[in-house]
Order: sequence, then C-alpha cells, then structure tokens
Amino acid sequence: MSEERQLLVGIDLGRTISQISCFDSKLYEPVPIGRMHGKEREYEIPVAFAINRKNNEWLWGTDALEAGEDFIHLDNILERIVSTDKFEITGYTFHSKEVLKRFLLKELSLLKEYYPNDTIKKLVISTEDRDSKAIPIIKDACGELGIMEDRLVVQSHKQSYMYYAVSQPQELWINNVGMFEYNTGGLSYSQISIDRKNVPYIVGVDKKDLSDVMPYSILLENDDIRIKYSFTNVANTALHKQMVTTIYVTGTGFEGKWASDALKELCTGRRVFRGQNLFTKGACYAAREFAGQGKLEGFIFLDEDMITSDILIRTYHNAEFGEVALATAGSRWNEVDSSIDVIPDDEEEIQIITRNALLHEAKAHILSLNGFIGRKNKMTRFTVRIRFASKNTCIVTLKDNGFGEFCPSTNRIWERYIDI
Repeated sequence: MSEERQLLVGIDLGRTISQISCFDSKLYEPVPIGRMHGKEREYEIPVAFAINRKNNEWLWGTDALEAGEDFIHLDNILERIVSTDKFEITGYTFHSKEVLKRFLLKELSLLKEYYPNDTIKKLVISTEDRDSKAIPIIKDACGELGIMEDRLVVQSHKQSYMYYAVSQPQELWINNVGMFEYNTGGLSYSQISIDRKNVPYIVGVDKKDLSDVMPYSILLENDDIRIKYSFTNVANTALHKQMVTTIYVTGTGFEGKWASDALKELCTGRRVFRGQNLFTKGACYAAREFAGQGKLEGFIFLDEDMITSDILIRTYHNAEFGEVALATAGSRWNEVDSSIDVIPDDEEEIQIITRNALLHEAKAHILSLNGFIGRKNKMTRFTVRIRFASKNTCIVTLKDNGFGEFCPSTNRIWERYIDI
C-alpha cells in the first residue's frame, strides 16, 4: 500500500541560511522543522558542508561551521550552482547539482522525525532571486530526489511574502503592507498593495533596492547611532505618504540592538513584526494553495514574473458551450505549458480569448482553419498548445493530428504570437 501524500512543505533556501516548515492541519498554520545540534534544535540551518578528508563524512549546518581545519569546508552553495556546473576546493572536485541535492535531501529528511508515515504532497522552495539558471538546477535536484514538477514550485521571496501577508488576519492587510529585508546583499523594501475594487482581489508588490544607501557593510562599523539614523531615515523616506499600517522586518541585518531601538520609532501608527521565518512560512502557505487546500481563491498574485490575463478557448463540451482555461492570471509566464485537443464541427476558425484581470477587458483572437476546408466535418483533431515567450507575449501552437486511419495527419504546425 503506497504512502498517502499529505505534507505541505515550504523551504526558504537562502545564500547562508535555510529554513523548512510544514503546514499543521490542526493548528492551521506552518510549524518550523528543526535539526538537532547538541541538545537543542536549530531552525536556521547554515547552508554549508564540511567533508572529512579521512572517511568522507559530510557534516552539515552548524556542525559544518564548527568543523576543524582538517575538513574541506563548502559554503556559498546557492551562488556556486548559479555560476558553475562544478567547482574545485583544495584539489577536490564537486558537482554543483549533487551538492545541492545532498543538502536538500538532508533538510527534507528532517520531516521523517516529525511525520514518519507521511510523504510530501506539495513542496515550495523560496529563493532570494529567481535566477533563470538556479531554477532548473533546483528542479533537477528535487526530481532526482523523487519530487517531480507536479509536486514542486520554486518561487521568489517576493512571492512568498505576498502569500504570507494575505494569510494573516485581515486587519493586518486591510491597508498596504511593507517589508524591510536586510541581508548580506543589503537593504530592500517591498510594499504590497491590494486592489479591492473587484473580486478576485489583485495583490501586487513593488520592491526597491536600498543597498546603495544602506549596504550590509555598514554593520561592520559597530556604530549603532549612525546605523539607526541611516535606517530610520531610509525607512521614513520609503514610507512617506504611504498608507502602510503593517510592517514586517526580516534578515540577519536586523539582529543588533540598534534595530530594536529603530523599530520602536516605526511603531507609531503601525504594527511592526520582526522575525526570520517569514519566507519559509510564506512558501508553506503557498504550498497549501497550490495543493488546492487553501482559502485564498479570492486573490490573484501578480509580480513581474506573472501573467495578468486568463487565456481561454471557446468550446462545445457536454452539450453546452463554454470556456476552458488554458492559463490563469497569476501564473508564472515561464511555467505555463498547457494544451487541449479539439475537433471542429463545421467551423473554420478557433477562438482564443484573453481576459485581463487588471483592466477587466476581454479580447478574442481568431485562428483560421481555411487549410482544411476540404475535409469531412468532424474528421480533424487539433492540439492547441499555450506557452509564453515573455510575460506579455503568448505563443499559441496549433497542430494537425488528423483523425486516425480515416484522415491521416499532415503534421502541419502553426504558431501565432499574441500580445496580452
């Protein structure tokens, strides 16, 4: 008897720290998953390995950081996989994907301590940057671990932030929501706005890079007064004339005493929350939605990676006309790849409809079938495939499949680009 897949898991795969959480159906919220380090559990796991030269033992997490000089120390794993397929340290060659796969295996294996009889239904991995090279490597590594794309989503911190924010009580997102993130890459500010004029609500996020005015290196000066002044000045500028009543603060840069003092000043008229698990929890909430068990069906999440329109085809099915969705607003443009088979019934065209969720406008696009007028009715089957070349450019592919022995396929393929 196969194991029932029911775990909804979120991982924040950062450059230096990774965290994992799992959705608890009883508490109805994500709970952290930790590894034992000594007598305590650590939930912020360093993304690092240390390999024993003598017996090839691989230590990970804090154990790796504490290993002596006789170990091969391996860090900056995420940056390495983006820059090269393999790398060398002290004469030893490592393959980037294999290193990442080993780390993910160790992290996912922690779930067995908490849920020994369950397997993963949906896994969402959140990364700092949705780098085009990192995504396929992460997916390949997970695939080799048995987690295929039907159970896996890789998304950005911005997307995890959106899922986290609107999964909180409504009073926390009734107005705009802000987030300051301060890590080794510097300071950034992301603001969520929610368009409530229509249903579903449109959730968008605008991110500003503030690392030029407040780089991470400023913390090395150990001048709390100057650091506090710099942050409050930057924060007040970002929040000026903005209806932001909830602020989240995350990142290792906010761990100093100066941060506690500075955040008190931001609390005037606002609610401020500080923590390091926002992205893993946001990924976990997203996993719940992608698994079809969520409560956010009244929202559409949009950012620069997501399409703003539904793509539909008008068909006759089960004795009635209707529209079949081939892509939905809020989907990541580079992950859309869907198809449907249709058999025209005295029709000379196929109609594709784009419906913009922001403008609430619909437009019909006609694909002519004039090249097949000579065929008998209902004797041709076409495959209509939808992909995207960019966020705003849809590729519609039409393939002639014929109709078995009665009408052989010509193997002809048409492509049309539609601007949406």
